[in-house]
Parts: sequence; C-alpha cells; structure tokens
Amino acid sequence: MKKLLFLIFVLLVALILLGCVQHKETAKIKIVDQAGREVEVGKVERIVSLWPEATRVLFALGVEDKIVGLDSDSKKCPILTRAFPDKLKAIPDVGSAVRGTLSLEKLAELKPDIVFVRTEDRELADRIQQTLGIPVVCVRMDKFNPPQTSFDIITIIGKCVGKEEKAKEIREYLERKIDDVKSITSKIPDAERPKVYLASPYNLNSVIALATDIEIAGGKSLSVYCKSWACSVSFEQIAKWNPDVILLHAYGKFMPDDLKKDPNWQKIKAVKEGRIYRILFGYTGKDPGLFVVNILTEAKILYPDKFNYNVEKEANEIFKTLYGVDGLYTKLKKDFKLSEV
Repeated sequence: MKKLLFLIFVLLVALILLGCVQHKETAKIKIVDQAGREVEVGKVERIVSLWPEATRVLFALGVEDKIVGLDSDSKKCPILTRAFPDKLKAIPDVGSAVRGTLSLEKLAELKPDIVFVRTEDRELADRIQQTLGIPVVCVRMDKFNPPQTSFDIITIIGKCVGKEEKAKEIREYLERKIDDVKSITSKIPDAERPKVYLASPYNLNSVIALATDIEIAGGKSLSVYCKSWACSVSFEQIAKWNPDVILLHAYGKFMPDDLKKDPNWQKIKAVKEGRIYRILFGYTGKDPGLFVVNILTEAKILYPDKFNYNVEKEANEIFKTLYGVDGLYTKLKKDFKLSEV
C-alpha cells in the first residue's frame, strides 16, 4: 500500500512538473512595440527582420542563428556585410518593405515565430498578423516629431527573443559612452555651439533631418523639419546659415575637395577654414554602435581641446563589444575614405 501511494505521489509530481514545463514553453508575453501596438509573442526560434536597425540589434544580441529571413537592405548593410559576410549571405532575401519589393509568399514559407518591421510600417505589421497569424513588432531608433533617438529598440527586441540581460548590458554600455560626452557638452552655452551642416549622400543641397547625434556632441544642427530623413534646401539657405562645420555622408560620392574646388561653396565659413569631414552615417536606419561612434567623432571635431581620445580606437572597441569583430571601424574607415579626426 505504501509503495502504491508513493508511486501515485511520484506520478502526480511528474505530471505537475510536465505541466509547468509545457506552460513555460507555450507561455506568451505581451510587448508594446514602438508604434504603440500590443503584440503577444511566444517562444522565438525563427526570426524574420524586415528592417536593418532590427537586424543589427539581433546580431548584437547574438541570435543571428535564429534569423531565417531578411530584407534586401539588411543583406547589403555595409557594417554587417563586413562583420558577418558568410552568415549574411546564407540568409534568404524576402525583398524590402521600405522599397516595395517585399514578398509575403516568401515570408510565409519561412514560417517565422516573429517578424520585425519599422514603425512606419504599422499597416503592413497588422496585415501580416491578420493574414499569416505571425506576431509582428514595430521598432525604430528615431522618432520624427520632435527628433529623438533612443535605444528602446534594443530593450524591446531583447525581450522578444529572450535576451533581456544581454540587451540591458549593451544598452547600458552605449549609454555610458554617450553620458561621458554629455557631461562635457551639456555645459556648453547654445551661443557657443558651432553650426553643423550634415549633407545628404546624394545631394549637397539636401540636409539630413534626424541629426540628434550632432546636438549630443555639442553642435547646433542646421536642419529643417520634414517627415523624412532628409530635406531639400536651397544654396541661398545654406549660405545664410553659413555653417562652421560641414559633415559629408560617407555612403555618398562627395569628398571634402569637391567643396573646396567649388566657387559657391568656397564662400562658406566651414570650407574657408577647412572644416569639412567625411563620416559614416546610417544605411537604411541607424546602427546603435555607429550612432555612438558618430557622437564621439563629432565631439572631437567640434571641441578638439575638450576630447583627447583616439576615435579609431574607441570605435573599434564599440564595434567589438557589439559584434565581436576586431578592427571593424578600421576597415570601414579605409573602405569609405573616412576623414582623419
């Protein structure tokens, strides 16, 4: 009788433990994404990213082996193609939501447990969830009105893929780097901040609107508000602004000498004083590590007497921390002919 009772007890305990395990495996968490949507996410083993910012965070969190599909821009990301060339090449391309070439058929065939899109693609997110029954989470580093940049994307994605501690570790590391710069630049009066013009990679008469890094670095960003990442401006407006510093987007063709040789640009203060720099900025969205690298670079450009660190060394350390790759910034610097700072 005692043996029978003992066996029944063991069986009940086993059933309870099995139930707990099954519940744990099937339990879902609720996420409020950056478009304000509430999404239920279950266990994530298969991921599709349709937004390069999310893709970069997924690689930084170390879950790249769970990525079963990517958008076309993620596959071409200049940073990821240098950090993870083989892995990136092996992941199927499902087209681009940003460029209107997304294939929902390919997406469905991959049977993902979760899909990441940018916040502007809220309608697409709802459509995928309703038609395919796949949780879709909207994320983005930037907000447009007013311009803001945050690392909330890291926290949200970390929670979705079960990497909350790693996400916290990365976010705190990047924020400490920014806080070190802010501790100095936040004390600089507005009247003493240099005026900075950040040109589009495709058109010198187009200014990048979401230049929050410049403000953090202690500059006064010359821009106009528009519902896009860049806005056209006349040369007359640029001349009126008369920037102290000009930053050229290194994904474009323009070099400092192009401005120095142009009779119109020669009249601008930054050109007269040779304060033109070619810097790597975002490619279809931002990279969290590169955002911090830009702040460090710009702070040293604007205030060389206040910041004495080696930009290349700092940048390589940041990318190593995020992606585990040595000398990544050095390679980018050479490939894109970045300015010495």
